[in-house]
Amino acid sequence: MPQPMSSPEASASRDLDQALRQARLREAAHFEAALDIRDAETLRLQVLKDELAPIVASRREAEDFFELALVPGDPPRLWLDFMAPDPRTFRLIEDTHAGRETLLETQDRALMVERIRQHMAHRLIARSRWMAKPRKVLRLSGYSAGALILSWLSGFTLGVLALLIAGILLSRLRG
Repeated sequence: MPQPMSSPEASASRDLDQALRQARLREAAHFEAALDIRDAETLRLQVLKDELAPIVASRREAEDFFELALVPGDPPRLWLDFMAPDPRTFRLIEDTHAGRETLLETQDRALMVERIRQHMAHRLIARSRWMAKPRKVLRLSGYSAGALILSWLSGFTLGVLALLIAGILLSRLRG
């Protein structure tokens, strides 16, 4: 038969159980708050993406060149890098040959949409200019059938001569 716990032991056990329960509740609240922040960041970027979608869809060349994709993660990202120390701040970053360059950092979504629209326009113009630039076309000069047959016959004749010379030299070394 189990012996009943004494009053100080029972009190200590109840205190520990209560402390564990409170710690679990606090930890659950912390994780819930972290999830809420991540969801808020994702929603904020989704709103920005929704505002940019008609701009991209308005031009066929923009649809081919730009892709709006919301990438979940920590932090969530849109097609441009919007990671910033403050989750309410938008940061427009461009990867260049010299490294990453911050083009704009703001908390104003309308200003960010306008700056992205301007940046897209400049990129489309630069791409059109690059596509319209005349390119040097390398023309491979083809060989005629006669030249190919002549080169094959020359190679074959040199090969036969080399074998003949090797045979003569081997016969002299043996004999």
